[in-house]
Amino acid sequence: MNNDANHPWFKPAWRRALMVAIPAAVAGWDAFNGNWGWTLIFGGVAAYAVYIFFIAWNGDAPESKSERDDGKADVDNQL
Repeated sequence: MNNDANHPWFKPAWRRALMVAIPAAVAGWDAFNGNWGWTLIFGGVAAYAVYIFFIAWNGDAPESKSERDDGKADVDNQL
């Protein structure tokens, strides 16, 4: 399983918001129905998603040269 929150698929903010809204909605539904165990589980998933996708998010930062894997030569090190 790839656990890369900085994958390009998550770059649009609406996708990250959707990944927060879905478990939050399930937690709300479970709380409404009195299923407190599932509420804690899905609430925790939603809280973790908020942290990963909005608080610690660095997907908008430019890639460093060492992380870039596009096959291009590093022109800064050429004479």
